Amino acid sequence: MIDILLALSLMASAQDMHHGHGDMSAEHSMDMEAAQSTTFADVRSVDTEARTALLRHGPLPELGMMGMVMSFHIAEDVDITLFEPGAALTVTVTRHGEDLMVIAAAPEAD
Repeated sequence: MIDILLALSLMASAQDMHHGHGDMSAEHSMDMEAAQSTTFADVRSVDTEARTALLRHGPLPELGMMGMVMSFHIAEDVDITLFEPGAALTVTVTRHGEDLMVIAAAPEAD
């Protein structure tokens, strides 16, 4: 029962965060655009031609996101060969328009 209440609470929080984006001032929106967050990520799959990867990532607090599995664009100057399925990486992510983009990546330290 507690798990259900926690899940509902998290869903309501996520919806509030999503709906709140329309009320942002232009200045705050630009701050969010420039925000970066660094976390761990496990590579699930990669499309080298499209430069996208499906990652299970940790929290991205500066971007207002909890950990989850989602697709990211990989910046041109990031070594795409690091993104092999099963790889454990430390990634730095920023907003790029409506998308999220990995702007730095390194193998996760043991």
